[in-house]
Amino acid sequence: METLKFLKTECGVEVLLNVLHFTSADSIYLKKVPFNTDFFEIVFYKKAKGKLLLNDHQIEMTANSVVFLSPYQKRQWHFDEGEQDFTILLFQEDFLNDFFADKLFAYRLLCFYQLDYPLKMEVGKKRYKASARF
Repeated sequence: METLKFLKTECGVEVLLNVLHFTSADSIYLKKVPFNTDFFEIVFYKKAKGKLLLNDHQIEMTANSVVFLSPYQKRQWHFDEGEQDFTILLFQEDFLNDFFADKLFAYRLLCFYQLDYPLKMEVGKKRYKASARF
């Protein structure tokens, strides 16, 4: 299984945060092969249909939703035919540590490092459109 690494200096300067639109996503995101990453991901789905296999869980991808992924979680994307539109926010834990004094901040959130609570949030279409302007 391939592990995707966060490349801090890919754009010429050192960054700990990156934004990736699905049109420029590495082909690994669009293949149906399992992989993991060494970084956090927050996926904002504007349009989506399919499923994400995350460890032993299945998450249905739907429009106007947000999914939170932790480093080293085994994932496999299965997009249904049709139009997809999503943006991925990628960041390393060091990014959070630079902004929060609590070094366990990511562990305390119910969004990361657990599978007991939902990793997907549904966002109302009206609210999603309003937040997409920023």
